[in-house]
Amino acid sequence: MRAFDDGAAAPPAGDDPAALRAALAEQTQLRAAAEKSLYAALRQIDRRQKELRIVEELSGIGSFYWIVDADSMWWSEQAAAVFRLGPAGPPASRARYLELVHPDDRAFVGETLRRAVETVTEYDLVYRMVLGGQVREVRCRGRVEVDLDGPAVTGSLQDITDARAASRQLRESRDRFAGVLDAATDQCIMAMDDRGRITVFNAGAERMLGWSAAEVLGRTPDQFHDAGEIAARAAELALEPGWPVIVGEAAGGGAETRDWTYLTRDGRRLRVMVTVNAQFDPDGTVSGYISVGTDISERIRAQVELQESESRFRDTFEFAPNGMMLLSAEPDDVGRFIKVNPALCELTGYSAEQLMRMNIYDLTHEDHRAELRRRATDVRTGGLDIRPTERRWVHADGHDLWIQLALSPLRSVDLRYIVGQVDDITDRKQAEARLTHQALHDWLTGLPNRLLLMDRIEHALAASSRSGRLVGLLYIDLDGFKAVNDTGGHAAGDHTLIHIGDRIRQVVRPGDTVARLGGDEFVVVCSDLDGPAVAVHIAERVLDTIRVPHRYQGRTYTLGASIGVSMSRADSQPDTMLREADEAMYAGKVAGKGRVRISGVHPADAGADRTRAQEQAVLTAELRSAVDRGELALWGQPIHDMAKGRIVAVEQLLRWNHPRRGVLEPAEFLDLADAADLLIALSRRVLVEACALAREWLDGLGDRAPSVHVNIAGRQLDSGRLLVDVLDALRIHRLPADRLVLELAETHLPMLTDQVRGDLETLRERGVRLALDDLGTGHASLGDVIGFPVDLLKVDVDSVRRMHTDSTARATVAGILAIGRSLGVPVIAEGVETDDQLAELLAAGCELGQGFLLGRAMPAEAVRETLGLRR
Repeated sequence: MRAFDDGAAAPPAGDDPAALRAALAEQTQLRAAAEKSLYAALRQIDRRQKELRIVEELSGIGSFYWIVDADSMWWSEQAAAVFRLGPAGPPASRARYLELVHPDDRAFVGETLRRAVETVTEYDLVYRMVLGGQVREVRCRGRVEVDLDGPAVTGSLQDITDARAASRQLRESRDRFAGVLDAATDQCIMAMDDRGRITVFNAGAERMLGWSAAEVLGRTPDQFHDAGEIAARAAELALEPGWPVIVGEAAGGGAETRDWTYLTRDGRRLRVMVTVNAQFDPDGTVSGYISVGTDISERIRAQVELQESESRFRDTFEFAPNGMMLLSAEPDDVGRFIKVNPALCELTGYSAEQLMRMNIYDLTHEDHRAELRRRATDVRTGGLDIRPTERRWVHADGHDLWIQLALSPLRSVDLRYIVGQVDDITDRKQAEARLTHQALHDWLTGLPNRLLLMDRIEHALAASSRSGRLVGLLYIDLDGFKAVNDTGGHAAGDHTLIHIGDRIRQVVRPGDTVARLGGDEFVVVCSDLDGPAVAVHIAERVLDTIRVPHRYQGRTYTLGASIGVSMSRADSQPDTMLREADEAMYAGKVAGKGRVRISGVHPADAGADRTRAQEQAVLTAELRSAVDRGELALWGQPIHDMAKGRIVAVEQLLRWNHPRRGVLEPAEFLDLADAADLLIALSRRVLVEACALAREWLDGLGDRAPSVHVNIAGRQLDSGRLLVDVLDALRIHRLPADRLVLELAETHLPMLTDQVRGDLETLRERGVRLALDDLGTGHASLGDVIGFPVDLLKVDVDSVRRMHTDSTARATVAGILAIGRSLGVPVIAEGVETDDQLAELLAAGCELGQGFLLGRAMPAEAVRETLGLRR
């Protein structure tokens, strides 16, 4: 092209000017076409952006884009408008965005975003944000995708505050309307569509007319009217007889109020004042009608009676929602019913005719009759106490009826009356009784709780100070209860506690109090004792009855108990006696469980008991700081391919390098860790460190590296965090999931929840393998084992140890191997300690094993040397 620039040299010899011009023209055309296409594409993009903006404005939903690694956020105009931040603009980073989230929702939102990015999934959240000084509710949906720039989130944001408020208002309006319909039991309320078909028929209509809503919905209301009245009104309006006659002026938008005669299902004729109003659609079209009818039959009859006799306020009296009565105040006839209202009849279960033959004292419970006679006399003589009082009446069917009664005098020309108003407070009284019982009794067993127990001890001590006799406390702690929960689940544990509570009540004396303090601890208060021998005798009966096995859902459970006994002294206090009995119980448990120990009376080994208790207390305190001091370490025990003589896996076992006592095995401190709420934290630590070791083996040995086995505690399963903990440990050390094997004990199977099973299945899908440990202990059924998603089976140590001499153990091992072959999963024999066991296992087809014969548990450095690794 330089040949055509100003000042350029002439084309070199041989160039064809015509060809050059043609090429230039072609390039110009191509460039023009490209520019035209680019312009069209830009216009298309601009039009799509405008369309997106319009759609977002109309829907109130904005969009955003977040590049995670760069922590850069882009918001559409509609999304930015949600934040109401003015010049500050929408947040440009995740941290700034989370600052706008309500403090109570911030951690939840941050964790959800983190997990969504980590797992590359979608999310849909509703939470609160503080925007423009107001708390707003927003809905945020997002999808995580990964490209060359790393993970990015595309999503939408919508302010749903007003929509939710409107929804709540609509729900409240509907609830109020439903409440009005339910409360209006004296009104016949019907709703009709624009063709007169009944769509609503309230309880008042059912009570008044005798038809149920199901029988009348879809029909027209003229069926309830006197045909003659309909015909007469139709002639007045120049209409054909039918439902439009009832609507009348309401069809034109006004209100139609008129007295009609309703015909009830049982043939009665009711005079009813009916008001009809139209309902309208937003465009002003009549969409239906509301009819409210009030029975005025009694009012009309009262008007007739008022013309013939004294005014006795029958209208108010008759329709009062609470019970009303007119009683005689004559000296020789005080309390006789002269008149009663329907509410009182409904309340007492008697008809008006029956009540007219009765006296108010006939309804009153015998415990309250004397007081009522005094009050009625005071009212008759003018010494009136108008304050309402609570009384117990007896219903016609015999049950107690609690009422609030207000009496006041009413004088006429020649007679004196007492007016009574009665309100039913039975539900309130029963609720108060339930609350009182709940406050003083254990929710599970129904036994007295600690609050009532301390009151019973105090009363027993007060009686003891007067009689000179003794009070004994039995503090009972169940032995072996944790195993019930572990094997049978919480339902079995609850059943056991109820069952044990009932047993204890059956063997103590009638006047003794049995209480539950909580957990598996019970207390018995024995009053009026001659001496400690009687208390010990009662405690031994309790111990014997607890030891009797009981069954629940096909399982048999056998428990024991440790019982501490304290005896009252002249200066005893409830809390002192309870503490002394507790200490005696604990001393007995330390001494070996299953025994009765009296406070202040120590056997020859009491010093040793106290020493053991003190050592355990010290050990618990030391365990809390052992982690920080680096005293806890993982030891590994190899799992061998017994046929090939090579290590295929290493099970990780926790050890405590105690500064005074040397190396402690888990049995010596894990129960203490569980009691001190340290077990979950320790288990999580084991998981992370085991993955670190497995990563080291993999880096050093490659495909020859053994997998790592980690035992899962029941507390970890209950915590609900096993899935997160395992995935975090794998991620931290970049360990392939198939290198990790989680071992679950057979005892865990019956208590696995659906959520835990789902988490375990998710881990298996990720590649983590599951091993079922301690098979052969009999805690799980064959169905439990077969139905569990398992990759490895492990025969328990005891079965392997006894298989050479015990036919039952041999059959157990053979059965587990058969299950393994049927499921297509390997079987590992634990506790291989002799050459005979090894030979018999290989002959039975078991290729994998671990035990002292093959290799003891050893520190991590020794495992490295065994595997041929060096740091």
